[in-house]
Amino acid sequence: MKVLHVLHSPRAEGTVKLALDWLAQPGLVQEVLVLNPNPAEMADELRRRAAWFHQGEKFPAGLKKFSWMLGTTWTICRRRRPDLVVCWTNGFSPWVLGGAWLAGVPRLITHAGNPPTRSVAGKTCTVVSTFVAWITGGRMLCCSRYVASQFACSPGAFASVLRVAYNCAPVGSIREEAAVARAQRADWRPRLIMVGTLEAHKDHATLIKAMPAVVRAVPNVQLWLVGEGSLRRPLENACAELNLTAVVTFLGSRRDVPSLLGQSDVFVFSTTREEGLGTVLIEALAAGLPVVASDVPACAEALEGGRWGRLVPPGDSAALAAALIAHLQAKETETDACSGYLERFSPPCMIASYVAATS
Repeated sequence: MKVLHVLHSPRAEGTVKLALDWLAQPGLVQEVLVLNPNPAEMADELRRRAAWFHQGEKFPAGLKKFSWMLGTTWTICRRRRPDLVVCWTNGFSPWVLGGAWLAGVPRLITHAGNPPTRSVAGKTCTVVSTFVAWITGGRMLCCSRYVASQFACSPGAFASVLRVAYNCAPVGSIREEAAVARAQRADWRPRLIMVGTLEAHKDHATLIKAMPAVVRAVPNVQLWLVGEGSLRRPLENACAELNLTAVVTFLGSRRDVPSLLGQSDVFVFSTTREEGLGTVLIEALAAGLPVVASDVPACAEALEGGRWGRLVPPGDSAALAAALIAHLQAKETETDACSGYLERFSPPCMIASYVAATS
């Protein structure tokens, strides 16, 4: 089977990493179409792993981008003749799936990594994207039961196209890389780590508000924030106002996340109800870290209601601080207790679910 992955850009973010996890698996001919060349953070790796790689020189502005996406996808699919097209950016799926359908591609999938927004524009996008998936015979693969339920209850959505397939993580390689980093760790100051884009659908602000209490209880504590985004400057300013500049380190986008996990003691994931699954929770568990996460539907689903990590009320900095202090003071060691559970998030499982959804 030949698969064409259609990505908005090669930015170092979740959907690109998912595509890379797919590309590392044998048994499929996998090709990549990138619509927007910037930011080019992971373009080289996509190019190396894909059997064929193409990206546009410039992404059109304004309304022109919609007809351009449809025409570009149609042209590429006519040339490459894929058996399956996966659109990793759901907001662009009407034009990507539409172009692929017009080119005669038999299997079409759009990936839904977050619940739909409740704005007028968001509701309209949900109706249009599910309708196009329905009319073209495609499927919308939601990364969690929560995301699927939110699309299903959105007014006007074509719920018959919805399926659930968990996002994947390369559990084995994460475990190995984290173990190597842990064995080589020289600085044993207590360290918290959060991985996530610095955008509004996460909740770094509550974590930063919790840190003064954590510092009072565990004076040498450090917090690593891995990820980039539009809120970096406001979050840095918040740290400065709370005298946390020496405590909190903004690491930006990183390619060595498993190693960073191995050098840390507790994984924290402060987020909102806009979270789709929180694949980084699976990565943290694979690395053997205790997890503290916001008690929002996606995190509760990923952690099986708190079985694999501690859930705290979202937006509650005091509760978050108390949970982090308890874990840091307990000085827990790594565990493989959830190794069997993590197997359901393997790349082969995700690929099999996607292929089955279009059979």
